[in-house]
Amino acid sequence: MQGFIKYQFKSYIRSFKIIPPAATFLIWIVVLYHYSGVEILSSYAVTSIALYLLTTWISMNIFSIEEESEKNILFVQVGKVRYLLGKWIISILIAIVFMLFAILYPLLLDSFKEVVQPIHLGLSIFVHLLFSIFGILVGSFSTITSFIPKRYTWLSAVLVIAITLSYDGIVEKLSLLKWLFIVLPPVVNVINFFEMDDLNYIGKEFWIISSFAILYSTIAFYVLMKLFLKKES
Repeated sequence: MQGFIKYQFKSYIRSFKIIPPAATFLIWIVVLYHYSGVEILSSYAVTSIALYLLTTWISMNIFSIEEESEKNILFVQVGKVRYLLGKWIISILIAIVFMLFAILYPLLLDSFKEVVQPIHLGLSIFVHLLFSIFGILVGSFSTITSFIPKRYTWLSAVLVIAITLSYDGIVEKLSLLKWLFIVLPPVVNVINFFEMDDLNYIGKEFWIISSFAILYSTIAFYVLMKLFLKKES
């Protein structure tokens, strides 16, 4: 598995596919913290959304590195399950690198108007990791399942991202869609707690929703694995 991960990582870097998403993300962060005196939690909420988009983009790239024939060879060498897990591990490792940049960059520049406390750092790490996982789920669903034709993979990913980010507005006008959208990552449900930039809002309700988000992610990864194995059988 370790050899496969190294091979995949080198293949992805050498393909230069990482440059567009990385450049977009880095520019976003630099622009966001161009001025000092910004809020802590709300700023980290913005960067976590940026990481959500970035990880979706990167995971889709990682799943499209090989041609079909090369993918079948890798199936024989490492197995389908390890192939899938390896792709997910690479995606999350790359996401962690960008997460660290998003969290540490404003600290080094002293961009926040308040002193950053350990609780702020803990919450920022949690929400960035969670949104990275959401991005991997969206990217995986668009590229490794049989539901989405290959030519519509990017369109489907953009559609899912748009719906998850505008969930409140859509459900307010079309409440019946609330039950249909329950299959999508609960992005807005989590991020709403960070927009107020007040630690008093981080209470029991936040942890209930966060626990649901973690449970959702666990089930989603399992379902995606089953769909992937069914497609490649």
